[in-house]
Amino acid sequence: MAGCCTPSEPACACGTPDVLLLACSGSSNVGQMANDAAKALEGYGQGSMYCAVAVGAQLPSFVNGVKAKPCVAIDGCPTACVRKLLENVGVKPAVHVVVTELGIKKHGEFNHTNDDIAKVVGAVVDALAAGQT
Repeated sequence: MAGCCTPSEPACACGTPDVLLLACSGSSNVGQMANDAAKALEGYGQGSMYCAVAVGAQLPSFVNGVKAKPCVAIDGCPTACVRKLLENVGVKPAVHVVVTELGIKKHGEFNHTNDDIAKVVGAVVDALAAGQT
């Protein structure tokens, strides 16, 4: 189901607002791509962004939130902070995507292209379509 949710088809039904999107927003290009991809996915109706930092801080209402709905963890690099913070509160993400595993090299500049974001969005959409939630 590659290409399911492209800007020309934002209303597909691969994901739902019941899916929580937790993204890295680290200080690298790939961290920012993870966050930008989550924003795009929410815009396409593929889930709702959720505060990963609040979950990491173990704020009870946020921890309860991730325990109640399927979660998508979008990490920038193999350090996998978002996946680990979910696991630390007893939640296994339904989908886990790592930007660097998509062939995008990590560096300290924040420049990236729409094609980079589309690659990350596509990986999440494909995982959702494959029924990982």
